[in-house]
Amino acid sequence: MLPLRDDEVGHGLRFFSLKDRTSLLLLRSFPEAFSDSRCVGSPHGWLVLLDKDAEPYLLDPLHDGRVLRLAPAETFPSVYQMLRSVHDDSCRREWRTTLFPVLPLRDYVISKAALSADPNDDAKGMSCWVVAIFGTESKLGFCRCKEIGGVGVWTELAGNDASFSDVTFYQGTLFALCDDGFVDVWDFNRDHPMKIMEIKASFPQKSAEVEDALGDICFANTYLVEAAGEILLLVRFTGNFVNEHGVPVEEDDYFLTEEDERNLASAYRTLYFHVYVLDMNREEWVWLDSIGDQAVFVGGSHSRSVSAWDFPELEANSVYFTDDNWHPEEPYSGHDMGVYSLKTGKVKEICKLGSDKIDSPPLWVFPSDCRPSKRG
Repeated sequence: MLPLRDDEVGHGLRFFSLKDRTSLLLLRSFPEAFSDSRCVGSPHGWLVLLDKDAEPYLLDPLHDGRVLRLAPAETFPSVYQMLRSVHDDSCRREWRTTLFPVLPLRDYVISKAALSADPNDDAKGMSCWVVAIFGTESKLGFCRCKEIGGVGVWTELAGNDASFSDVTFYQGTLFALCDDGFVDVWDFNRDHPMKIMEIKASFPQKSAEVEDALGDICFANTYLVEAAGEILLLVRFTGNFVNEHGVPVEEDDYFLTEEDERNLASAYRTLYFHVYVLDMNREEWVWLDSIGDQAVFVGGSHSRSVSAWDFPELEANSVYFTDDNWHPEEPYSGHDMGVYSLKTGKVKEICKLGSDKIDSPPLWVFPSDCRPSKRG
C-alpha cells in the first residue's frame, strides 16, 4: 500500500501489485478522519489505524471500507492521563501515570498490532482478538473484537517484564518476540488468553556479533513470522549511511563534497537479513541458509510468509521488506523498500518510489486474507 501521488487529490489509497507490477487507486472515499492517521498493522487485510487523536480503529480497505473502533487508547495500562495539547511538548512520568502530547502519542501508544482472525469471518470474526505492542516499554495489550465500538478496555498480558519487538498469530496461538530473543506463547482459543509457554531462546550469537562488529554504522530490527508451520526469526541489518555500492559508511564520510553526495545513495538502506528457525525442544534459534519456496514479508505491518509455488510472481527464498524506520520530522524515510535474496545475498528494487521521503511509509496488505463480506 502506497500514499497517493502528488497529482492525486482527495483521501484515497494506492496499491502496488507485485503480480502485475502496476499501481491501482482504490478506496478514493478513504475517510477524511484518517487522512492524518498512522498505520500500525495490516493483519487479515485490515488496517489498524491510529487517528489524529491516537485513537485505534480497524479499516477494511479492499472491500467496503468498513470501519470498526477499538477500545479507547486511554484504557491502555499505565496510560491513565493524556495531555491532548499540541502546544505542550512535555512527557513526564509520575508513578504509573504518563502525560503525552497528542502528536507523539501515536508513537507511544501502539507500535504494532495483530489480529487473531478476520473480523469478516462469520465463524471467528466476532470472537477474534486484537493484540498490540504498546507504551514506551513495549508491553503487550489485548482487547476482544466483540468489544469493538469504542467500549471495553485494553488489558495487559502480564507475566514478563521484557520489552517486545514483534507478535504473530498462528491458529489462534500468539507468539510474542522479546528483545532478548525469548518467545512468549499465549493460547487465545479460549474465553481469556492463557500463557502456555516461555521459550528461553537467547538472541542468536551470530547476529549479535555482526551487530557489535558493525557498531554505529548499522542498526538491527527483528521480526517474527510463521512459515509453513515453523516460527522464524528474521534479523534485519540496515546501514545508517550507504554509498552507491551498497556499502555502509561512517556519517563523517557521508557528507564530504557535493560530488560525493551525488554518488551516495540516500541515508539508511537495508543491507541483508539473517534468518533462524525456532527449535522449541532445545529452546534455541537455529540458523537457516534457505527458506525454500517461501517468500517472507516484513516491515511496519504484521509479518507474513507465502509459498512461491502458490504465487509464482514472487521470488522464492526471499525476504520482501518495507521501511519501518519512518520518522515524520526526518528529511528521508519511508524509502527503504525492496526484496532480499537469501541465495544471492543481494537486495533488489521492487518499484520506483521517486523520493526518499514517503509519507506515510508503504506497507504490505494481502488480498488473499480478505474474504468477501457475508453480512446481510
